[in-house]
Amino acid sequence: MPAWWHIALASILAMPAFGAVLWWGIALASMNRARALLGSAEDGRAGPAADVPVIVVVPAHNEQAVIADLISSLRSQDYPNLRVVLALDRCTDATLAIALETIAGDDRFEILEVGPCPRNWAGKVHAIHSALAARTISPDHVLVFADADTRFDPACVRSCVNILNDRRLDALTLLSTLTYERAFERWMQAPASFELLVRYPPLKAGRDRRRRPFANGQFIMIRSPAYRQIGGHAAFREELLEDLAIARALWREKLSIQVLPAGSMLRCRMYPDSAGFERGWTRIFIEAAKRKPARLRAWAVGTVVRGFLQPLGCAAALALSISVLALHLNPIPWPFALVAGLSALGCAVWAGAVHRFLVLAGVSPWWQRALIVLFWPIGCLKLAGLLHRAASNLRSGVPTGWAGRSYVRPAR
Repeated sequence: MPAWWHIALASILAMPAFGAVLWWGIALASMNRARALLGSAEDGRAGPAADVPVIVVVPAHNEQAVIADLISSLRSQDYPNLRVVLALDRCTDATLAIALETIAGDDRFEILEVGPCPRNWAGKVHAIHSALAARTISPDHVLVFADADTRFDPACVRSCVNILNDRRLDALTLLSTLTYERAFERWMQAPASFELLVRYPPLKAGRDRRRRPFANGQFIMIRSPAYRQIGGHAAFREELLEDLAIARALWREKLSIQVLPAGSMLRCRMYPDSAGFERGWTRIFIEAAKRKPARLRAWAVGTVVRGFLQPLGCAAALALSISVLALHLNPIPWPFALVAGLSALGCAVWAGAVHRFLVLAGVSPWWQRALIVLFWPIGCLKLAGLLHRAASNLRSGVPTGWAGRSYVRPAR
């Protein structure tokens, strides 16, 4: 019979491993189920082009670094009935000149220079509203709202329209494949994306009952009758995260939407530097948490427990258990053998779930996935710090900076 302290210590050591196996095992199963049921944006690639007219609207505020890549990718679209409206929102850099040079007279493109933003509007929302206000949009039209830092695969629009039609959806949104080329992207971008999807699971975004509405503003495709039914962007004029507001409006109107991973169809480089990353994700999480500081702090705690304490606790318990077993005690303290096995399983399930998330998110090559898995616990600590700062900023009334303007968002 093992000593009582063997059982007590082994029970303590087993706690993070048990939590990791349970939580990350469920997460892994949920990711696989979502992929099996939803598929990806590549699913419509094999079909021929539909004949519905599509208008792509791209708001852009000082996007000289990325606008050429976006336009080039849109010019390469194989969808025949396509128009593109670039809504240049108070640009003070070379965005206009680069856009004109890259368009090179392509008559599918139109540029609208948007003037001062009204006081009671968010800049991006006003730019999109302005781009559509003077246009005649028929019930047959399909609208696409995309960000300037995205790049479209040549088949992206065609594939998504086919999915919209085949699945009889009112709207479709893509989880774009993000870049992981810079250090701050490898540290925090994957944990941040994962945490957001924990709070807004793709499968729950489109179900009829107990829906958790979600949309990604980097790519939203919506039928024009549905867009009119939710009130257009004028209904979301003050929203700093208009994509979630659109998703919630679709839910209220009992309209259908699906959230799909983009795969190769859409890529996005979200922020140029770590400061922009901090500002951008702070805004995203504040609005995703419905401006509730307590919720942001709870999310921070969850990130630390799942992403830092569980994997490191498993590794520490495994090392300690192996050390105890290596002492060749007589009798063998079998509780530590059980802890060693459970801890090894916890490490494997955690690493497997994170790796699966990265594969589904389109992260490649393999060494990038390996680095992200290795540094995931540290990235989660950094993300928890960001969430705590977001809660403090919200509570203190610190303005949220976005697209050349500052917004003071009251806490709830």
